[in-house]
Amino acid sequence: MRFLYCLLFCLIALHLSAQDLNQVRISERFEDASLAKVIRTLRNKYDLKIAYDDALITGVTINGNYTDQSLPDFLDKILDQKGIDYQLLNGKIILIPKQLDLDVNTPSLFDLTVFGTVQDAITGENLPHALVRVRGSSMGTITNKEGYFALPQVPNDTSTIEISYVGYKKAEIKLVPGKTRRTLLVQMEENAIELSEFTVVENQRRTVRYGDEISQMTIDPKNLAALPSLGEFDIFRSLQLLPGIGGTDETSSALTIRNSPSAHNLVLFDGFTIYRLDHFFGVFSAINSDAVRDVQVYKGGFGAKYGGRVSGVVDITGNTGSFNEPNYSFGINLLSARFSINAPIDGGRGAFHISGRRAYTDIIRSNLFENLYRNFREQSNDLNQINANDVLRPDFHFYDLNLKGSYKLTQRDNLSLTLYSGRDNLDTSFEDITRDPNNPGNIQRISQVNENAKWGNTGLGLTWSTNWNRNIYSSLQFAYSDHSFNYVFSDTTKNNLGDVRRFYGINRVNDVEDLQFNLKNEFSIGDRHKVDFGVNVSSLRVMNESRVSDQNTPPEPLANTTSTGSITSVYASDKYYITPRLLLNPGMRVNFTSVSDNTYFSHRLGAIYTISPSLELKVSTGRYFQIIREQVFDDPFSNNQDGWVLSDENTDPDRRRDPDFVTVMEADHFIAGFQFDKNSWIIDVEFYTKKIKGLTERIVSHVFDRTDNQRNPEVTTTVGTSDITGMDFLIQKAIGPYQGWLSYTKSTAFNQFDGINNGNEIRSRQHQTDEIKFVNIVELPDWNLSATWIYGSGRPFYRPSINFIRNNQGEVINYEVINTEKEITKLPVYQRFDVSVARKFGNEYMKGEIGLSILNVFNRANVQSRRLNRNALDDFVSGDRDQLGALFRDVNLLEITPSIFFNLYF
Repeated sequence: MRFLYCLLFCLIALHLSAQDLNQVRISERFEDASLAKVIRTLRNKYDLKIAYDDALITGVTINGNYTDQSLPDFLDKILDQKGIDYQLLNGKIILIPKQLDLDVNTPSLFDLTVFGTVQDAITGENLPHALVRVRGSSMGTITNKEGYFALPQVPNDTSTIEISYVGYKKAEIKLVPGKTRRTLLVQMEENAIELSEFTVVENQRRTVRYGDEISQMTIDPKNLAALPSLGEFDIFRSLQLLPGIGGTDETSSALTIRNSPSAHNLVLFDGFTIYRLDHFFGVFSAINSDAVRDVQVYKGGFGAKYGGRVSGVVDITGNTGSFNEPNYSFGINLLSARFSINAPIDGGRGAFHISGRRAYTDIIRSNLFENLYRNFREQSNDLNQINANDVLRPDFHFYDLNLKGSYKLTQRDNLSLTLYSGRDNLDTSFEDITRDPNNPGNIQRISQVNENAKWGNTGLGLTWSTNWNRNIYSSLQFAYSDHSFNYVFSDTTKNNLGDVRRFYGINRVNDVEDLQFNLKNEFSIGDRHKVDFGVNVSSLRVMNESRVSDQNTPPEPLANTTSTGSITSVYASDKYYITPRLLLNPGMRVNFTSVSDNTYFSHRLGAIYTISPSLELKVSTGRYFQIIREQVFDDPFSNNQDGWVLSDENTDPDRRRDPDFVTVMEADHFIAGFQFDKNSWIIDVEFYTKKIKGLTERIVSHVFDRTDNQRNPEVTTTVGTSDITGMDFLIQKAIGPYQGWLSYTKSTAFNQFDGINNGNEIRSRQHQTDEIKFVNIVELPDWNLSATWIYGSGRPFYRPSINFIRNNQGEVINYEVINTEKEITKLPVYQRFDVSVARKFGNEYMKGEIGLSILNVFNRANVQSRRLNRNALDDFVSGDRDQLGALFRDVNLLEITPSIFFNLYF
């Protein structure tokens, strides 16, 4: 590309007569004028053509009165002792670096901008979101997705630049006068080494680091691999150990960020959206950790470049691969096996990554799998106390595959392609026979169950990015996401004569197709402004269908919609250093959508004030909208899951009366806090409020109809609000081989729905007053040791009202469940202690580890929720009235669960 530009320039130059530069006379007066301003004057007033590198003239100022000077004399005077030389060629002035014999301790340039790229020294992979700042100052910047940075307002060219990246040793670069005119290449290692031009200094690894935006956190995926797990590192389970993210659900799909459910969060993988976060009903993450390079978490108050959700953002950057030497990995545990390959392309101009993972639970059913599957079944209302040990023999497995290729078209242009596919498959059919314990020959009840479920995600991202010059970066992306969920279930109960006593069936389909176009730009203006602006266009197709049949009634359509629409968003924000201590970050995002007559304007505003290099204050506020959202489906009889739907805010009053009408959600965030970072200590405190409007729930009551003496499902759609307040506290310390953190969250969350409890305020499902997490990691030369402890106060349980139906003689003949009238009770306190130990081994050709994790060491019976005990109700109604069993049963989480693992890297 550059060759073509040069060729075109030469052809034009051959046909133009060059200006005689020696005849040009300059008369100007400059007082503290930047060299950029002087160049503009020469171009506009004297019609001179000047070529230069932006970094060459940054920070250079000119003073003096110049009268009737020849051009060479003028250039000699203004460039004297500036480290810049020039050439006159074909009527053009070319500015070039000048080799000077300068004192490395005496600055020659002031208030300059330093440019550079940060890479992994082993693989050559660019490191996104590395923190770059001047030593002794908290003012800094972060690298973009391509590892590139522009650090403004560096005091002088003898300053020391610090680069930090989670999981790596901190790098320090001492600027040298006369050598700051080019882009720095910073190569970072996990181990302390010395490389040319900079020295890596000893610094304890930090697993958690706060970014340069409010409520932004970065985690180190590699270092978190040492934590207790079910055999392999899990991205979303590890995020649950951070403050403000619920850690008591024990499912990878439950990213409860500041008391909001997972569907209120935006999860991106290389730019495309992940709509379902789990494998194996929440046991594993949908994303293989081997495919992850970087994870950024925004718990609230996120900037204008993100939109479409009302709570938080998880932005995952995929592993690019290795631009140098190839490397491989393999791992296996009691449930699944995985592999990864990272290798260069075309002599290092490109790289690719491929990783795969598959559960072999359809081939070998380990005790761990049996326990996990039984635990999942006990959480379900679809099966009512079936003897899981005897009859549950499911055909189940999952897999996922990641592929990413990256190629450097030029020194400035990069092209990357990311592919992702993940699927779960479950097929369960069985018959359970209940016999009279006093007479085993008598059959009391026969339950016949048929179940089939398939769900998963597909993603594709094609991205071209370029640095137009040192101040302007752009990326253009086409992204495709698809989420599908198909579920068929039937449970037929027969008496000893073979007559059907009860039939319950569910048909559930949910599919999302999302095709996106993204244009993003980063533009540095002077030394005080960094502007982000861009466009996002999303074309959506959403199908959501749910049918339920109860007591031999035909299937009842509880939800049946297929929606299409587009969302176009335009955004802009500015990081403006009003003073070196005060950063202001205003922004705006405007959303246009075909599914609504409205335009949604989102304002964003953040501010950070640096009291000292180790202490800063922060505050932010913003308004957020969510147009595609998950429909909460509340049915006490079933395990029917929530589903994605497309909002519809057409102002047609008839449409608003439609029971399928779904509003656009709106949230207002306010966050304030402070952070202290010194001597390997981090203390971070944030207070927050979040007010959400437009919550929607489909509530299913099972109402008795006297005309046919049957219970029939009755659906109520209700709209509500949520009011959330809280505080997140984190203290982190690294010393020697130990690192750890203690986090505490204090919060409240209250909802109000018109159709629930007559519109009275109730605690939300995510309400949890107190949560404490204590994480400890010790990395020794031959061993990795870790332990975590989690405490959570009891969450609310929504208990529906149950009415018994009596005949004229007062005998109970049936019952009904009214789900719009709820009693709010409290579940027991949650506590869990986990440990992990791994033995490391290796030689010059490979390294590896073998280890043991134990979850819930003290075997505490933690309660996740409660389920309606339909068997007790049915038995009572059918005539067994000696006593009414417990109407609700506890759904317990994992008991003590050991797991072994084995990993190889070569």
